[in-house]
Amino acid sequence: MKIGELARKSGIAASAIRFYEEQGLLAPISRTASGYREYASNAPDRLKLIQGAKKLGFSLEVIRSMLDENGKCSFEKTMEQSAILLREIEAQQEALERRRQSLLILRATLLDYPNQEPCRHSVSIN
Repeated sequence: MKIGELARKSGIAASAIRFYEEQGLLAPISRTASGYREYASNAPDRLKLIQGAKKLGFSLEVIRSMLDENGKCSFEKTMEQSAILLREIEAQQEALERRRQSLLILRATLLDYPNQEPCRHSVSIN
């Protein structure tokens, strides 16, 4: 299938498909005599997989490492990368909770001293 048909079937712009090709995530199986890209029948599925992985927060580099030539994910690599991403998310959640607690402390401190300048009270983020 040509890039226009692939774009219609996948709902992904031709420019994005070309970008994924440049990034090594999707390759045409051939070119026509006039130079048009021809993609495999599994290309829409591969694009959906790429888009889904991006929505989960995987970088294009990580997605590339998880895919094989047939557009399938390696179980081992996907488990490994998902564990890494989960640890990153958990660290971000912990940092956000520390910020939240610091803001709550700041608000409580301000309520104790309503007539003073709020910026006089510094609250550290642990």
